[in-house]
Amino acid sequence: MISTLLLKLKQQQINSHANGYLKGIFASQRLHSLAPYSREDENVFFSTAIAFTLQEYFDELSEADQLIAKEIIKKTLKCYPSFKNFKGKKTYNFFKTNPMDFFPNGKIMRHYNFFKLADDSDDTVYVYLTDHKKHKHDWLKEKLVKHANGTLKWNFHKRINYGELKTYNVYFGKNMPIETDACVLCNILLWSFRNKLPKIKQDKDSITYLLRAVASRDYINYPYLISPCYPTTAQICYHLSRLIKQPFKNNELVILRHLLIDDIKTLLTQPQSFINQLFYHISLLNLGIKPKTKLNYQLDDVLKTTDYFYTSIPLMIPKLWARKLQKYKLVKLLGLRTKCDGYTVTLLLEYEILKQKKGL
Repeated sequence: MISTLLLKLKQQQINSHANGYLKGIFASQRLHSLAPYSREDENVFFSTAIAFTLQEYFDELSEADQLIAKEIIKKTLKCYPSFKNFKGKKTYNFFKTNPMDFFPNGKIMRHYNFFKLADDSDDTVYVYLTDHKKHKHDWLKEKLVKHANGTLKWNFHKRINYGELKTYNVYFGKNMPIETDACVLCNILLWSFRNKLPKIKQDKDSITYLLRAVASRDYINYPYLISPCYPTTAQICYHLSRLIKQPFKNNELVILRHLLIDDIKTLLTQPQSFINQLFYHISLLNLGIKPKTKLNYQLDDVLKTTDYFYTSIPLMIPKLWARKLQKYKLVKLLGLRTKCDGYTVTLLLEYEILKQKKGL
């Protein structure tokens, strides 16, 4: 199954280029779950996440599969310059910057600077994690601190238990609001610790943010406030489990392991979409626990029915009262979702590799 999924991923990358994407970028679409709206959405995020996962499990692959993975990764890395800061700085954008192409193929959003995204820490650290040429990690750390919560301004919603924390920010733009996201913090911390950078106030406060989010159950009750860019409990669990399993010295987040395991087991007794089940199963495996059941799926069916949360009007408004509207089903209809078959295949690949390691 692992080889089958890897070959599928290779073909998806080829097909994406044939359909007009940069050679190496995996096709994705932004869409609405009900309205007849679908646009090809060329971005670097999914491709960097795919490259990261392939690198993480590279040693678990057979020699033949390693050759395929290496080819996929190489093609993806060659695309990174097209997403680099348009002024030449060493940060990266979700959308292409050379030439500038935000919300590609759109009829409205691409024409208004209001919707133009600044470079962000999530895509940037994924690039730094996957492209192993000599990066100036110290420079990026300083850049992250300059844009962190409380350096120049504070997060717009100073929630009790979180507002005073000098957490890392999602965006680098001066005119962007301070955005704190649990999953993005996990990725930043993973990059920082892996490169043995000093643990400073922003790291400690970001860890505190994650500890409080789980201990308070806010990550279950209000995932869209705790992680507005990845606003589901399943995705938060996935990113936390990936960080917790890292062999870092003095990894304070390990204390969350048993709490996460208990919560995930409870959540899996409730109705869940397949993609949420997949995130939860991978999370348990990352935390050293064998799920009670195996996931049974047909790849074609999964690809037809799987999409990911992209954004919504409430989550684009930097006001706490607006964010809270996200809990209402009617408001959810105002959101766009995103689809990337390559990322879905990669998550299944990750699951199959972990399942094999655990002897399931």
